[in-house]
Amino acid sequence: MTPSASDIDRAIAEVSRDPADPDGGAVIREAGLAALPVLSGRLTADAPIDVVERFEAILKSVLLEGLAGGVPGATAREVARFQQEIGFLFKYKSYAVKCATPLGYSVFFQRPGEGFSFQRHITRKTEVFHILDVLPGGYAFICRYEDWAHAYEPASFAAWLAGAADPRYDGFRFEVRPGDVFVIDQLNVVHTVIGCVLEEFATVSTDMVDRLYDQNLGKPIPAEFTRQWSREQLESVALPSGARRLTLGGRAPAPTPVEPVAITGGTLLTLADTFVLARRYRVEPGRRTDLQHDDERAAILHVTAGRGRIVVADREEAAFTVPPSLPAAKADVLLIPPGTHYGFVNEGEGPLEVSEHRIALAEALA
Repeated sequence: MTPSASDIDRAIAEVSRDPADPDGGAVIREAGLAALPVLSGRLTADAPIDVVERFEAILKSVLLEGLAGGVPGATAREVARFQQEIGFLFKYKSYAVKCATPLGYSVFFQRPGEGFSFQRHITRKTEVFHILDVLPGGYAFICRYEDWAHAYEPASFAAWLAGAADPRYDGFRFEVRPGDVFVIDQLNVVHTVIGCVLEEFATVSTDMVDRLYDQNLGKPIPAEFTRQWSREQLESVALPSGARRLTLGGRAPAPTPVEPVAITGGTLLTLADTFVLARRYRVEPGRRTDLQHDDERAAILHVTAGRGRIVVADREEAAFTVPPSLPAAKADVLLIPPGTHYGFVNEGEGPLEVSEHRIALAEALA
């Protein structure tokens, strides 16, 4: 018998305090996907990052176990609707709001002149950065760790970061523009992005970095960073019309235009296809796309413009003349389980645009 909501809530509280708690963990496993509605209140409350990520860890464990092997269409729609209702998980930092999802797709709203620490990955993690907007003075910094170790000296780097010219660091700083895409998929690449709005398509939603220089240490979180402010930013963001991929490795990244391809109902732009598949759909008014599915990977769908319906169906339902769907509009985010058929229907007067992040559950949730 499925545990009661009060038993599930008590177990969630226990596991959030002690992830190794055997009794609470057993109740959550027994509840399975029935734990999701009970979790929703915890996930939508404004809280410090460590609190949000404790509940996010529980969410990931429920999804990993509950979605493995695929689910019926009705369950897939419940999961998609759950993610749509809770929206993004808001993680407040001194320099940005990270609007996160459990599968590793995030949108960052950085403050002018502020951004990620100068960091490297020393354990497996892939990040695809898609620059949506560049605030005055925004830039990226990329170099190999051996180049960093050769050049880095704390006092001179702090002076450079404050605006002093220094050829040891100048060559690794480069201007970015809206639509730029670059991939960090190797260990020991020192990187940051400063003063930008960006989409991140990553293998995991939590930090897995070695901070080599953290200019944000000790800074307070701005008072305006709230759930309401974050939703307003998501509602107002405008995505660039074009894209170019930056090939890293030299002193100056080499740009290559990324062109959309025609699909039924609109166009599809592939930003990256690595451990994560990062794509953007544009569906024209009154049109619909074909349905697709991936038996191995789940998807996060972020509606970035327009309104319409997202088909969410199992194999049998996908053959219906009118397969089941969910209404969706700008700033909505849905989670599509592996094996589920999905597609897009534009019911608005302007384009319907959707960012797609596709990844294997074991990669994102383990």
